[in-house]
Amino acid sequence: MKLIDSLLHNIQYNKKNQFWLFFAILVFLTLFMVLCNGSSASYQGYDFYFHYRRLDVLIDAIKHGTFPNYIDYSNVDGYGYFTKGFYCDAILIPFALIGLFANTYIAYDIMIFTMTILCGIFTYHTVRIIYKSSYVALLAGILYTFAIYRLYDIYQRAALGEALSFTFLPLIFLGLYHIVKGDYKKWYILTIGYSLLVFTHVISSVLMFVTLLILLAVYYKPMLKEPKRIGYLFLAGLITIVVTAYYIFPVTEQLTSNTFLYSGAAKAGYGKVGFDLVFWGFVSGILYPYKAIWSGVGIILTLLIFLRFFIKGKKTEGLKSVDIGVVIGVCFIIASSRIFPWGTFPFSLIGFIQYPWRLYEFASCFFAVAGAYYLSLLFVKNKWRIIVFAIIIVATMVTTYMHSENYKYLYSVKALQIYEGDSDENPTFENRYHLIGGEYFPARILAIDYIYDRGEKVEFRNEDTGISNFERNYNVTSFDTEVHSIDSLVLPLLYYKGYSVTQNGLNLPVEQSSTGLIQIPVNKSGRVEAYYKGTTIQRVSFYISIISILALSIFIIWSKKKT
Repeated sequence: MKLIDSLLHNIQYNKKNQFWLFFAILVFLTLFMVLCNGSSASYQGYDFYFHYRRLDVLIDAIKHGTFPNYIDYSNVDGYGYFTKGFYCDAILIPFALIGLFANTYIAYDIMIFTMTILCGIFTYHTVRIIYKSSYVALLAGILYTFAIYRLYDIYQRAALGEALSFTFLPLIFLGLYHIVKGDYKKWYILTIGYSLLVFTHVISSVLMFVTLLILLAVYYKPMLKEPKRIGYLFLAGLITIVVTAYYIFPVTEQLTSNTFLYSGAAKAGYGKVGFDLVFWGFVSGILYPYKAIWSGVGIILTLLIFLRFFIKGKKTEGLKSVDIGVVIGVCFIIASSRIFPWGTFPFSLIGFIQYPWRLYEFASCFFAVAGAYYLSLLFVKNKWRIIVFAIIIVATMVTTYMHSENYKYLYSVKALQIYEGDSDENPTFENRYHLIGGEYFPARILAIDYIYDRGEKVEFRNEDTGISNFERNYNVTSFDTEVHSIDSLVLPLLYYKGYSVTQNGLNLPVEQSSTGLIQIPVNKSGRVEAYYKGTTIQRVSFYISIISILALSIFIIWSKKKT
């Protein structure tokens, strides 16, 4: 008993020991999660192969020495797809390097494991600083990291961008806390967190921006009392734009130079759900609708929120803040339902988020922190706190296991597949090239079937024009032309700004055909070569991000030494 009491005493009064206890439990639960759900080579979620290809193409580009690359040259029967332009690969780079020495599946699994650990660490660190309690931080770190909706994003949906974005939400909230109430000279935490979020998932970045506006509207008084805090908020935003130039500027260039399928398909509230699914979301982790892919905040977080009714007469600043988070989380859940007016202004402005239930990510975060805080107020004695923590760990293991069983069941009945051949990692017409809705096809491509039916051919207008020796060599498409008069050729390449086409070494003007492909004029015979050279904005923005990241790092080191 004395040994146990001594151990508990060391943990209670030593912050390092508290962290290492949390870290050990975090690693254990992460391993449990991975073992329950199996490897990505064994089971694949709804969007898995789309993101698998993102990682695989990045690995391939590093091998060929063509990084930074923008086109998935091997996809769409060689027509190429501009995946990276809309889904930034910055966060994938460390794991792509691992993929150079292992296969893509292993690199993917290591990425999930690593980002889960980081999610827990960032949450623990953020909550401990804001709420000044290692116990609340420990509980919140477990509850948020293994929230059912996060597991749902990782496995059932395999929505990698959104799943990884969970990791950086705590950093953003910590950065905002410092600017609003804490040490505003640590404004760079907000920049770091938000930059990582932008590099991970742009839709989550938009929803985070909306969430920050709500929080700023609630906590505006400290900003007005010290206007310099407002200045640091804008400074953090400005530096974030510069740091993320690698993604923001190239994608803006593409969006302003062309129209894509997603812009015609995006409808506000497209993914609104009925109250039946909202209910299933509350009990997910234990119960799930039959053969339906769905989840929510989960049974643990739902039950913990009801603990608020047992807390009487403790009007602390911390309690007020978590209550506000719960109210926002409840509003977000309501916003995912059919009663919310997504089709009206101003909500229609963010219709491109497609699925309002993406807000469950933020509701899960608010509920996890609030649930942890409520437990800390209700159970003050060490003995009870240890028992409560043990119950949370066991409950987390149970819900993780039950969720994995639902995942494997949906996989077994092929509920996670939408097209024939979805279980094949190679992109084919049968599995729609693993592009889900093909949102980033040029809008002039009226149907994906057009590409498949057209095949690998170069179209021309003049009957006496000849095409021969057609080849595709990784990123270069080439062929010989025999031309007797001025002609216009349409190549089997999707049009994206940045393509370079030469004939006999001389540059040819590139334009978009009426069907969304590369079109070039020719007036003589010779060898034509086409490849994606990229744009000046892409090249400059890459170096802007690199330089700004180095400059920010130097500034942080300098400011810490100065302090």
